[in-house]
Amino acid sequence: MNVAVLEPKNRDNLATILRSGQNFGVRAVFVIGGFIREQYKGNIHKFSHQMNTQDALCEVALLYFESLEGFLKHLPAQTTLVLVEMVQGARPLERFEHPLNATYLFGRETTGITDLELKLIRSHFATLQAEIPAPYRQKFQKTAHLAEVCIDVPSSLNLGVCASIVMYDRHAKRR
Repeated sequence: MNVAVLEPKNRDNLATILRSGQNFGVRAVFVIGGFIREQYKGNIHKFSHQMNTQDALCEVALLYFESLEGFLKHLPAQTTLVLVEMVQGARPLERFEHPLNATYLFGRETTGITDLELKLIRSHFATLQAEIPAPYRQKFQKTAHLAEVCIDVPSSLNLGVCASIVMYDRHAKRR
């Protein structure tokens, strides 16, 4: 399991994600833009030296991408990208069956994933799957997939809390 965060606003949320990720078996956390770009000029190493996350960075890889496009180009092979977002058609988390090899993408805390970014993501997966026959796409987990899930709450959640809820849900359902 991997976690990706789109333009996180502050270091506390990222520290929460790293610490929860350490406890729930996250292999990598991908940071796309946000405060790392603004405060650290994209230097994830400078940020990582300032973190006190109970050595989470010894167990969880932390990678930085300047843009969503760059992240999508380097998405791990054979993964299901799970958008955690309040989008029409997203499956509620309580009914979601977590894929074996998943990368969970969390949108911005205040504005989420924009319609344009959603279109970009869907187009990226359509391109990835364009030459794979339909029966193989559905049947084999080694094919890259896209899933959409939401946590059904009245208003948006704190990014660190939302990611921790999803990680715990996956952990609890896999037992």
